[in-house]
Amino acid sequence: MSFTRKYKKKSGGFQNQRNCIRNDSSGSFNFGRRKNENSQYKHQDQLSEKDVGISEYISDLEGYSAVIKARFSDFQVNEINKEGKLAKLTQLSVPNFTPSTDSELYKDTVESPMEKIPQDVWNSLRNLIKTNDVDCTVELDAENLTKDERRDIHQCIKTYFGTHLVASTIKKNEKTTLSFKKWDKKEKSNRSEWPKNTPEFVHFIVYKEMMDTMDACFKISQALKIPVAKIYYAGLKDRRAKTTQWCCVKKYQPSKLIASLRNVRNLKVGNIEFKEKCLKLGDLSGNRFRIALRNVQAEDDLINRSLSHVKEHGFINYYGLQRFGNEKEVPTYLIGIKLLTGSWKTAINLILKVKSGDDRTQIINTAKQIYADTGDAAKALKVCDKRQNGLEKKLLEGLAKHHGNDYVNALDSIPRSIRLMYIHAFQSLVWNKMASKRIKLFGLNPVEGDLVLIDKMDEEGLKGNENDEEEIEDYVTAETIKNRLIARPLTAEELHNYSIFDIVLPLPGFDIIYPENLKQLYKEVLEGYGLSLEMPKQKVKTYNLSGTYRKLVQQVQDVEWKIMYYNNSTDNLIQSDLEELKGEALPESIENGTYKAVVIAFTLNSASYATMVLREVLKCNTSSSSQAGLNNYDTTQTAQIDANEPQDSLLADTEKYKDFQKRIFSEISEEAENCGMKQELSDGGNESQSKKIKTTN
Repeated sequence: MSFTRKYKKKSGGFQNQRNCIRNDSSGSFNFGRRKNENSQYKHQDQLSEKDVGISEYISDLEGYSAVIKARFSDFQVNEINKEGKLAKLTQLSVPNFTPSTDSELYKDTVESPMEKIPQDVWNSLRNLIKTNDVDCTVELDAENLTKDERRDIHQCIKTYFGTHLVASTIKKNEKTTLSFKKWDKKEKSNRSEWPKNTPEFVHFIVYKEMMDTMDACFKISQALKIPVAKIYYAGLKDRRAKTTQWCCVKKYQPSKLIASLRNVRNLKVGNIEFKEKCLKLGDLSGNRFRIALRNVQAEDDLINRSLSHVKEHGFINYYGLQRFGNEKEVPTYLIGIKLLTGSWKTAINLILKVKSGDDRTQIINTAKQIYADTGDAAKALKVCDKRQNGLEKKLLEGLAKHHGNDYVNALDSIPRSIRLMYIHAFQSLVWNKMASKRIKLFGLNPVEGDLVLIDKMDEEGLKGNENDEEEIEDYVTAETIKNRLIARPLTAEELHNYSIFDIVLPLPGFDIIYPENLKQLYKEVLEGYGLSLEMPKQKVKTYNLSGTYRKLVQQVQDVEWKIMYYNNSTDNLIQSDLEELKGEALPESIENGTYKAVVIAFTLNSASYATMVLREVLKCNTSSSSQAGLNNYDTTQTAQIDANEPQDSLLADTEKYKDFQKRIFSEISEEAENCGMKQELSDGGNESQSKKIKTTN
């Protein structure tokens, strides 16, 4: 028995979080047990904003100190869909839904309704319903049937027999065969028919705390017992926050969905709707943020002026540090560079690198160390938890399967979305650097050669002028305009028609144009990483980048704020969706409170970073290490071990926590010696005392 399962059984304190994926402080995407939340603050060599090209500001107002995300409840996000509707959890009830009865058309259908189902087979199927032998089968030779014909037969059987029969395609005597048997009602199965007049996609709102979207999807998949790939969502939301977004599944009874997810910790679902279309990534227009800044060190006048300025003038639309991971050892863009340059082995070694911030008590990190020492993926796999299904383990499995030298196919064992995240991080790095260069060189007004997007108005205008039609042919075709973002350069004569909010910069790729005023700088940056300006297509299609465009300066919509006072660092300052639904009181400012806070609400278009808005307001470093240094202001609180934890938790009391460590490590040592495990344990504090457990191999 492992320590995690043992402790969970005793007290319910730790959760065995297998199948959890997150972008952690090191820039790697981790599946598996949660890291110690303090680990991101153990090492000093973290990525700074300047490391990823973030250096400029729009306003010249004085900056001031405040703590961002002191508690996860200080950062709350509600998704906004394409229709402009805000995702908000307002009800947990089950909508009216009645599964239709099983089809019994077969009773009145004597003749086979389909040529591909011979009459004798049809007779046997009708007789099969009458038998009590659930092991009895009827078979149909399908060796000469196409895939479409087999699918049509399956649909025909479903139409006439409903859920009474179970159909499957099998290989028998090396021949393709369709096999039918009577459904055994003793088997656990959700075989009721979906109502014909009810849309098949079940959309629902997910409210979550302290988990990212992928983590939530894995929890939902485990509870519903469906593949995680069958859970669809529009956008990824932060882990260290309270967030609300839409998800959807196909043909899942609402009552069972609500019941299955009722006891999932830190997650609630509700507002169920039925829709014709499935959600897909990008099906959102933006996000509504509510953010509390704590221990604000500024006069009210400066606070109001800084927020009014960002409301009117916006912010530089940088990609935030979350895009890259915080740790310099292996930022996500570094892996992306290796993938883009075809350095497959190096990319794999970076993903499997044992970093200084890795929790050495995790088995996967032991496996990574074995691979680093021996290069033997099969040997490293032997120590892995068989129940774990993490990114690093998948990569080791890919290496073992392909004998350790077919690196391209080994990388295919990692989800494509994760590999794309690495190379998109590199694009983001280049964009950030060019944005800073553009602001430094040309300021905040449009200049000749800047790029703007061709929207519908531009398209119509260009078509109306013969000369402009010739101009547009240099860049695009009419069909291309309909399908993706297209940009064109500004001429000196039209500068007065545009503002800085219209200017876009390209993310590098093979199918974009570069602004002439920055083209040489783009070239120098890309060549510095071993890439060319044209970003030619590779043989491995996954790592081809067509490129796109991103607004240089973004507007902030519907900005609101209020100044509040509070006494304790753990005071709640924002009411969550769930708290409002439960009827809990709205947090109020405390008269003559000890500390000042500013609660800000604003809306951003999708893919923009709220932390970059706050950076513009505060003129501060948004890195986790910098913010952690500001979060020890409340001397009345004896425990600053983990700001993520509620104040009544074990981690909120230093003495209890230390006593807990001693007892738990003692239990682990005894259990490990009995089981023959080899492991190093650390207390996770600043002055860790490790215990080594001797084992036999």
